[in-house]
Amino acid sequence: MKLVEIFEKVPDFRSKCFVTYLLSEILVISLCAVLSGADDFEEIAEYAIQKKEFLKQFLELANGVPSHDTFNRVFRNIDTKSFEAVLKGWSKEILDEIESYQINIDGKVLRGTGKRGKKTAAICIVSAWASENCLSLGQVKVDKKSNEKTAIPEIIETVDIEGALVSIDAMGCHSSIANLIIEHKGNYLLALKKNQKGLYEEVHDWMKKHKSTMDCFIHTDYVGGRIEKRTTYVTQNLTYIDELADWKKSKTIIMVEAERSFKNGLEKNTFHTRFYVSSAEERAEYFGWCTRNHWSIENKCHWYLDLVFNEDRQRIREGNGSENMATLRKMALQTLLKHKGKSSLKKVRKRVGWNEKFLFQILSEI
Repeated sequence: MKLVEIFEKVPDFRSKCFVTYLLSEILVISLCAVLSGADDFEEIAEYAIQKKEFLKQFLELANGVPSHDTFNRVFRNIDTKSFEAVLKGWSKEILDEIESYQINIDGKVLRGTGKRGKKTAAICIVSAWASENCLSLGQVKVDKKSNEKTAIPEIIETVDIEGALVSIDAMGCHSSIANLIIEHKGNYLLALKKNQKGLYEEVHDWMKKHKSTMDCFIHTDYVGGRIEKRTTYVTQNLTYIDELADWKKSKTIIMVEAERSFKNGLEKNTFHTRFYVSSAEERAEYFGWCTRNHWSIENKCHWYLDLVFNEDRQRIREGNGSENMATLRKMALQTLLKHKGKSSLKKVRKRVGWNEKFLFQILSEI
C-alpha cells in the first residue's frame, strides 16, 4: 500500500536494536484509528486491538500491536518537520495540477493543552490552508513567549506560495509580511483593522468618500433564515494613501460592507465594514469571493477539527505530541473531506469506522 511507503520516509528516532514495532506501521495504524473515530492514544491502541485482523491485510504486525504508551512515546518524539512533510507531499501532488489558488493563514489555540488558571499556557498553531481544495499546506507552533505575528513569516518561508493569493487576518497586516509574500512570488490579501491606525484611517476615509465611483460587486446569501448582503468596492487609485509607501507592489484597496438580517425578526440586524490591502490587481467580483474564501480555514478546517475530531479537548502537552497529533488530524480531515459528498463529516467518519471496505478504499486512493 502506498500509504505505508509514504510513512516509511519519516525518520525513526529510535535505536534499531530496541525497535519492536515498525514506525511506518505505528503511523498507519494511528491514521486509520483517527479516520475511524479515535481521538487519543488510548483509543488508538484499542482500535489496533479490535481491528488487528483488518490491519494485517496490509501491515505485517510481526510483534502484534503497540500499547497506548508506545503510541504516546512515538508521537512525543517524532521530528515535527519530517512528519509534516508527509502532509505537505499529499497536498503538493494536487496543487501542482492547479494554476492558481488561495492560501489562508490563521492561528488556532488548542484549548485542551492549557493549564488551569493560565490564559496564555495553551498551545497555538498557525496553519496554511488552500481554501478551494480544502488542503492543509503546513503549520507552525507559536512560541509560548510570542504570538501569531511572529509565526506567520516562518510559515510563509516553509510553504510554497508562488503564484498563490495569500490571505491573512489583521494580525498579519504589516508591510514586512506583505513584502515577504512578494519576495516569495505570491500575492497578498491582508485584512486591515485599527491595529494599523494611520493606514486604517486613510483607507477608511478614502473608500467611504469615493465608493460611488468604484467598481462594485453585490452578492446575497440566504442561509437558514438569515440573509446576508455583501457589497465589495475596489479601487486601484492609491495616490492619496501615503501609509502604503513601504508596501511592495500594493495595487488595490478593498472595502466590504456586510449587512445581515433575519427573517424571524427576533434577532437584531447587523452591519459590518471590512477593509483589505492587496497586491493583486483584479475586479470587485474576484475580491468579493476571495475575502469570503478566507473564512474557509475557520469553517472547513478549524471548525471541523473541533466539532468532528474534538481537538480542543485533547490535552497532549509533552514533547512534540501536540504538533504531531495536529498534523495527523489534518491528514485525516483532508482525507475525509475528499470523500464527504453530501453527507456530514461526522457521518463519513462513522462510516469509515463501521465499514472496513470503505476505509480500505480510502486508504488505497491516498
